[in-house]
Amino acid sequence: MSYRSEAGRISRVPTHFQALIAGVALSAFPAAALAGDFPPLQRVPVLEEAIPSVNPPVKLVRGARVRFAPGQPVGLHLHPISVVGVVSAGTFVYKREGEAEKVLKTGDSFFEPAGVTIERFDNASSTEPAELTVFYLTDSKDRPLIELLGAK
Repeated sequence: MSYRSEAGRISRVPTHFQALIAGVALSAFPAAALAGDFPPLQRVPVLEEAIPSVNPPVKLVRGARVRFAPGQPVGLHLHPISVVGVVSAGTFVYKREGEAEKVLKTGDSFFEPAGVTIERFDNASSTEPAELTVFYLTDSKDRPLIELLGAK
């Protein structure tokens, strides 16, 4: 179907649709102009870890917020899948088997490789709650996310 504009031109798109398309296209220009007013984005590396071969093929990323009461520990555990995350509030004492204990503060990232025992992941404050934002690299929503190992 063809449409004739007021100027007499023939188009396959009705005139009001042409105006709508032009308006949408022009609305992108202010955003593009603003982008020139800022310096380029900076990417500062904070984490790079190899995913161990025991991790199942990653087909699904599951995210969660994990909240800790003051002084709350996780206990000795491991994950059958790799976990990556960031401390979103508070401070934690973190120790992977065979590595030195370290303190993670708000904004710090961490990696828990599949099959590696985590000896400590405890809220370091006895008076303040703490929180992690974690992403589980898994193959299915049915796979367990954590295996608690009890006392060492």
